[in-house]
Amino acid sequence: MKTYMLMLVMLAGLLSGCSALDQVNQSVNYVSEVTSYINSTSNLSQNLPELTEQALTDPQAREQLSQQLANTQSQIDNFNQLEPPAFAQDLHQQLSAYSATLGTEVNSLVDQVQAGKLTVADLNNSQIFQTVDQINGLLNQFQQLGQ
Repeated sequence: MKTYMLMLVMLAGLLSGCSALDQVNQSVNYVSEVTSYINSTSNLSQNLPELTEQALTDPQAREQLSQQLANTQSQIDNFNQLEPPAFAQDLHQQLSAYSATLGTEVNSLVDQVQAGKLTVADLNNSQIFQTVDQINGLLNQFQQLGQ
């Protein structure tokens, strides 16, 4: 009987240890995915002015710009499906709000590109760069969560 009880206690300890390990893995994966998402928005911000300027005269560049914006929309959708760990709820909410703004801005740019009306001046007058800067401002905080 004592052996049976000891085995139950050990089994319960192992199962709770697995659960803790799963939580750590989920947290690391979450931080990694968020970091990747933030880096991709930063890359968009860096490439957007040049792509927009090229798109004014080059149909291939216009297609590349459209593809880049579509990829960003997809990344926003993927981010929105992430389940944050409990300790990251507040930061996740901030990033979600910025991402919603970014999504609206990207949709507007897509509409302008499809209509052939996006100019560098329109891009510079948009809020997209400020939003990306706000998103980038959260990167260090998310990286600290992963440590």
